[in-house]
Amino acid sequence: MRRLVVAVTGTPGTGKSSFSSRLARELGARLVRLNELIEEEGAYTLDRDGTKVAELGKVERAFRRILRESEGPLVVEGHLSHLLPTRFLSHVVVLRTRPRVLERRLRRRGYPPEKVRDNVEAEALDLILWEAVERHGEKVYEIDTTGRGNPVRLFLQALREGRRLPPGRVRWLREYVDSVTRAPGRGERSAPT
Repeated sequence: MRRLVVAVTGTPGTGKSSFSSRLARELGARLVRLNELIEEEGAYTLDRDGTKVAELGKVERAFRRILRESEGPLVVEGHLSHLLPTRFLSHVVVLRTRPRVLERRLRRRGYPPEKVRDNVEAEALDLILWEAVERHGEKVYEIDTTGRGNPVRLFLQALREGRRLPPGRVRWLREYVDSVTRAPGRGERSAPT
């Protein structure tokens, strides 16, 4: 594939929207926000709780149409973007954020406690990263967005220099497990009385 089509994915709260906007601007690329595409196309069903569940076949067809109708580079933003077929994508960027920082971000956004917990656990377990690697292999770039660095510049520099930002360097599981077992009321046992 010669066309630059970059999927930007990651757990909610890792910075996908701002990273993607800036990357699209820097590349002069069209930005496709996958959640908006799913909504516009009605490419979802509702589960028993009323939660929208994406219909990946419909999403794939809508994205294929965008590829045909547009020219130049594309940036595809969304936590499901790594589920697009690998033949459509030239690069897959998985954004990562330290779990305790991610937890604060999601609480500030007003996520319910169970959603915060689920997303923080998914991040600690590298869930999206390894889904992306399983699907796209060498196309996957992993970038830590926890600090104050410039992740867009890092990715663009890697592109220019033809080098990878390989997955597997960011590891938070031990830190996460330690923090959970040390949290008040968690992992503690009271002495028998």
